[in-house]
Amino acid sequence: MTFVDNSELIFGGILVVVLLALAAYYGVRQIQTLRALHIPDDRSLEERAYSRKQAWRRLFSSVLMVILAGLLAGSVAFTPSIRRIAAANEAKVDDTEKSASEIAEQNLTKFVFGVYWIAVLLVFLAILALAGLDLIAIRRYGHSQLLQIQNDRRAMIEQEIARFRRDRNGHV
Repeated sequence: MTFVDNSELIFGGILVVVLLALAAYYGVRQIQTLRALHIPDDRSLEERAYSRKQAWRRLFSSVLMVILAGLLAGSVAFTPSIRRIAAANEAKVDDTEKSASEIAEQNLTKFVFGVYWIAVLLVFLAILALAGLDLIAIRRYGHSQLLQIQNDRRAMIEQEIARFRRDRNGHV
């Protein structure tokens, strides 16, 4: 094993630990949020529905992060066979020197390796898509709340104007 192999394993291990820690932290927070939504408070039904959907999206993202960490940790299993194939390709070993079973085994390894990393990337894409959906939902909810605040403010100003007109004692 060379220094590159060790640094790859160390970086991969750190990445897996960070993903698991983030998934655990945000997963626990979302479970707490879902539990808190069952306790009556002064939030509107719209705000509760928004918070519930957001918590479920984020909880699902946490599950996907755990899956991604598992897939990244599992990728270590491919390292020896992929390194063998890469070394053979670098040495430019003729396919005629290899047996049919070796060629079939290498092709199968390449195929499984490719499918495996496609799965890793699809899980990562799903995490990014959920993060994007969360941002869109935050923007929509924030915009609807801003409109509600503006409407409430406009109504309050109109009430104050009506009160001033009523209380002006006949002065123009």
